[in-house]
Amino acid sequence: MLLHLARRCLSKVPPLKPSNYFEVFSLTPTFNLDLTELSRVYKRLQAEFHPDKHAKSSALEQEHAAQTSALINEANKCLKDPYSRARLLLKMENFDPNVSTMDMEFLSDMMDVNDQVEMCEDRETLEELRRINEAAIAELYVQFEQHFNDKELKTAAERLSKVKFLLQNRERIEQQAEFIIPR
Repeated sequence: MLLHLARRCLSKVPPLKPSNYFEVFSLTPTFNLDLTELSRVYKRLQAEFHPDKHAKSSALEQEHAAQTSALINEANKCLKDPYSRARLLLKMENFDPNVSTMDMEFLSDMMDVNDQVEMCEDRETLEELRRINEAAIAELYVQFEQHFNDKELKTAAERLSKVKFLLQNRERIEQQAEFIIPR
């Protein structure tokens, strides 16, 4: 059923621009998305709409296939990533997801973590910082979903703002790991 609805949306020439990426896959907009289902529908849609499958079609049909395939890829990339998916959900509620956190204690903690990562010289400590960071991201996503579902959009957006800091910490930790020489 999902695949049939997705095909109907995507088979128009040119492809319909969906109001949100969940429509591309005929999925219910939700933060707690079934990624296995997303992957299954993505693969089936790409098998049908990939430009290589339409190599012997008319130029218009080839262009349609390329546009549709690009749309499918863009939607899949957004929905697979929890941060992007959360931002999309806020936008769908006409709420600006670019709320910044003014939680001074949180910001101070982020500065401390950045210093710890920068000064870290051993893999064990860095791994512990990574574990703590990932747990904090997971907890904030849980809080985001709860507040979003309760229509507390400002609070949900504030949680997402904190996730953005922690995702930056994830990158710093990964970069620092490259500089640590194994003993």
